[in-house]
Amino acid sequence: MGIFITKEYIMKKIIRLSESDLARIVKRVIKENKFKEMDDCEVIISNMEYVFNDFMSFVKTSPEEQSPEDMYDDIQSELGGFLDMAEEMECENIDEVYMIYDELINDFRSYVGL
Repeated sequence: MGIFITKEYIMKKIIRLSESDLARIVKRVIKENKFKEMDDCEVIISNMEYVFNDFMSFVKTSPEEQSPEDMYDDIQSELGGFLDMAEEMECENIDEVYMIYDELINDFRSYVGL
């Protein structure tokens, strides 16, 4: 004969969400599920593109903050970290990661006129 101990959790707090709060939560859950379905290289590529787009937004809104050469060094450093990560993780399609890196760097060079 055994003794079973059960705990029952009853939620007593009601939280009110606005429509925008609910939409934001749903979008976050969908985004997290997309990353779960991706392999490591796809996640790295997605993050690399996100960082690039964020960096480009900054450059477009504040073009005089740094010289084009300094900005180029910064973006190379930022995106280069993703290459290191892909190598450490031994991604199956690492060639695609390098190809995307080259495309992004070339796009940046063209934009700033290097």
